[in-house]
Amino acid sequence: MKKKIRFVINPRSGTSKGDQIPALIENAIDKNIFDVEIVYTEYAGHGEAIAADAVNKNYFAVISVGGDGSIQEIARATMGTNTLAGILPKGSGNGLARHLSIPMETENAVKVINRGNHKTIDVMMVNDKLCVNVFGIGFDAQIANLFSKSKKRGYSTYVKLVLKEFNKFQPLDLSLAADGNKIKLSCLMLTLANGSQFGNNAMIAPESDIVDGQIDVCSMKKFPFYIAPSLIYLLMKNRINQSRYYSMFRAKEIFISSEKNITAHLDGEPVEFGKTVHAVVQPNALKIIIL
Repeated sequence: MKKKIRFVINPRSGTSKGDQIPALIENAIDKNIFDVEIVYTEYAGHGEAIAADAVNKNYFAVISVGGDGSIQEIARATMGTNTLAGILPKGSGNGLARHLSIPMETENAVKVINRGNHKTIDVMMVNDKLCVNVFGIGFDAQIANLFSKSKKRGYSTYVKLVLKEFNKFQPLDLSLAADGNKIKLSCLMLTLANGSQFGNNAMIAPESDIVDGQIDVCSMKKFPFYIAPSLIYLLMKNRINQSRYYSMFRAKEIFISSEKNITAHLDGEPVEFGKTVHAVVQPNALKIIIL
């Protein structure tokens, strides 16, 4: 009997409408193994409802066709169930897919799905919201917020926003309690990382292990703008931990407080919190198809 598999396409992800994706899926999927359905999301959060329906019908897998935010929606429904989550990367950055070495080309990503190899990975809960890859406070959250409102998607839009906003942004003063240890930070940005990167191979947590039961807590101090090219080089070469402006430690549970309301992003999607954040790792929580 064939395994039921549902592809959930987010038409807003990435830089194109993806009109050719259904045909590429149909051509590459092994129809001797899978009975395929393709569904489009129509609104924010719709992916979770589509995935929950598949879980209730005991589908083998639900495949997110989109970016980290789309994967997060699928994971909300599949986490803790026997239905696998999968990724066909079509976002702007595809951070989790890249961390898991999922190919960026549609046909090759579908071949990974055909093999059906999977592992159980950690996730984070941040103020009771699911995060599969990275959570950020500070400058990157500001950029994520502006990017979400931009009519143009893609890497070049990120770069333009960074150049425009950098000098305006003031460092954050944060108080942390990490596994009971109290820490004061003044930083340009604070990232809680499950995976290793924001996306596009920009590695904010070079030593991240998505199955170690811990969160990589990464911070960047404000730096002179003229050294930005060298820091970007280190970020893209998986060597940001060599910078004196960067620091990292690991914890299972983190409380963050600020005197101001916290603007943040969850897997690249902007969110607004109050003055406190509580983040905790959920080990071995999500079954996901891997290379």
